[in-house]
Amino acid sequence: METPLTPAEETYQRLAPFYDELTRDHDYDGWTRHLEQTALRYGVRGRRLLDAACGTGKSFIPFLERGYTVTGCDISPEMLAIASAKAPEAELFEADVRELGQVGAFDLITCLDDAVNYLTGDADLDLAFGSFARNLAGDGVLVFDLNTVSTYRTTWARDATLESPELFLAWRGQVGEGFEPGGLAELIVEAFSETAPDVYERVTSRHLERHHPRPAVERALAGAGLAAVGVFGLLPDGSLDTVALADEDLHHKFVYFAQHVAEGGDPE
Repeated sequence: METPLTPAEETYQRLAPFYDELTRDHDYDGWTRHLEQTALRYGVRGRRLLDAACGTGKSFIPFLERGYTVTGCDISPEMLAIASAKAPEAELFEADVRELGQVGAFDLITCLDDAVNYLTGDADLDLAFGSFARNLAGDGVLVFDLNTVSTYRTTWARDATLESPELFLAWRGQVGEGFEPGGLAELIVEAFSETAPDVYERVTSRHLERHHPRPAVERALAGAGLAAVGVFGLLPDGSLDTVALADEDLHHKFVYFAQHVAEGGDPE
């Protein structure tokens, strides 16, 4: 008897063929360059990268091009197949970030593009951060992003479309403007792909995310022996806001940088 797919597995099984088109306007090279520069300031020296929930590889390919040795994992075999075709030199494997064993000791661990927001269970943050801590080198840096309340009250409350010659994507937000911190948010993405002249196949993927307030995130990090050494709002050009730092009403994403806590209680 086959094991039923988790909601996230089913979501990305359906979305995988269309994911790169959905994110075609995202500047991964610029964004990851800003992340790398900040991680370097926090002491990253080596070039061993683990990209957790790596998807189709768009978040790790810029690091490959900068000379990193890349390992990636994802819960979706369909997403991994696309990533592997793009970057056969990366070591990729299927895994749930909440159940990641000892894979290595990485100088940089990334978990990007809402992946942590898809962790909706009460203990999910604790499990995921424990996984990352097991695989983070002593002086390594963990980088992850989280959507803000503002994002759920705006982007996830609206409808939008994206069109190309053979594909039409419809984004249907299911969230009300009264969304509260810590709440669950739902989004529906429908893809209409042309399978023959004037014949379209419709594929629907449902996305369920949780907003994680900063105090809850920092408690979960502490439980894994990690501490946030920097929390920044993400600006529209992919850079990090070093003035306002992190504001739930101003920014659409927060980016966290975390490290192991030394015996004295400070980050190593």
